[in-house]
Amino acid sequence: MLHQVKFGLFLLGVALIIAGCAPNKSVVLENLVSKDKDRFSMQIFANQDYSFEVNKVHNSEPTLLKYIQQVTIHSEADKLQWLKVLGLEEERPVVLIFDTEKMVFHTNDPEELKEFSKSLISSY
Repeated sequence: MLHQVKFGLFLLGVALIIAGCAPNKSVVLENLVSKDKDRFSMQIFANQDYSFEVNKVHNSEPTLLKYIQQVTIHSEADKLQWLKVLGLEEERPVVLIFDTEKMVFHTNDPEELKEFSKSLISSY
């Protein structure tokens, strides 16, 4: 009986440690959101070829250049837990765009950034 209690406490401790290591949504958002009002951050979770395609579209759209203040590229193996926390774990490669509080756009198709650019023109 005593061994079962010790084993149960051990499992509880391991579960708490594992849960403590996984990022929560507020921590993830804090790392991804824009720091400036009326500006956006773009997070790219992808390999180099996909990132190149995204940057090509980004650089060809003056509105995106104006409103996206920060672009961060995360490799396929980097920070994949963040995607899971955001409910996007199966959607790689992916581009995420954040305002100062939340994700406002995401896509797997770099060409869709042009449509997002058009929405910025009408919003700002």
